Amino acid sequence: MNAIYPISIYYDSSCPLCNQEMIRLKILDQGNNLTLIDCSKESFIAPEGAPGKDKMIQLMHAQTADGLWVIGVPAFRLIYARVGFKFVADWLDRPYVKRIMQHAYPLIAKNRYCIPGWFAEVWVNWLARQAQRRSQSCANGQCKV
Repeated sequence: MNAIYPISIYYDSSCPLCNQEMIRLKILDQGNNLTLIDCSKESFIAPEGAPGKDKMIQLMHAQTADGLWVIGVPAFRLIYARVGFKFVADWLDRPYVKRIMQHAYPLIAKNRYCIPGWFAEVWVNWLARQAQRRSQSCANGQCKV
């Protein structure tokens, strides 16, 4: 079995949406399994084997503990799964969602500077409430219906 965590997350902190989302997700990272690396800094040098700064700044990139590069929505899937948002990770794995997001995510990423940072706060807080609600409804292996 390959080691996934900890993962290194390469993100654009100059993007208000990206920065807020990563800050909020890092707060939820109880096992310290997410390492945030700002690839927007002038001094950033892409690690060996990485796609290069110009590519890394365009889409979310993550590198697993065993060195595998994960790009775009699959990277978010790993991040969300690690911070307790497994229901989102599972949803992103659905075939129809994958097909939609394969086309939608690059458009979102290209226009991300138009999306305000507060949206990430609302999004992550909503996910946290959903995770808590799901956790409370399934206690001791018994789920309330």
